[in-house]
Amino acid sequence: MGRQKPSAETLLALRNGARSELERLEIIVSQAEKRQILDDFKNRFNMCESVYKFILAEHQKWNGSTNIDYLKIDMRQVPHALAFAGYSFDHSLLTELFGAKGKKGTTAKKLRDAVTHGLDEKAVKEICARKDELFGYMDTFLNTIKTFDNAA
Repeated sequence: MGRQKPSAETLLALRNGARSELERLEIIVSQAEKRQILDDFKNRFNMCESVYKFILAEHQKWNGSTNIDYLKIDMRQVPHALAFAGYSFDHSLLTELFGAKGKKGTTAKKLRDAVTHGLDEKAVKEICARKDELFGYMDTFLNTIKTFDNAA
């Protein structure tokens, strides 16, 4: 036997909750300055992630992996994949970008996840408060990728 259908009251409460969540999200994205910071943050992080995954795919191929369709950021692997490509990044920078826990607050990856999968208000506030620091990590990573051969 299957489960019973939810009651009309339960479904009404669900729809009211969904409407409240939508209103909460609309308030956040209606603030132009906040929305711009979030858009810039997510776009910049996506560039970092995409470039890293490009390198990771090659690293995986060289190590004999045939499953490169789903690449995951894992800090146990990040330094090795980047070193494989010839980059020498500070481990703390990589941790602040891609790690599960950073020493200075939530990592860029975790903040991106929090604002992409639900617009967590605490994460939004942290991104706005730490904007220069977080963008600095991402810019350092991207500039190193961009200028590596020019600087070598």
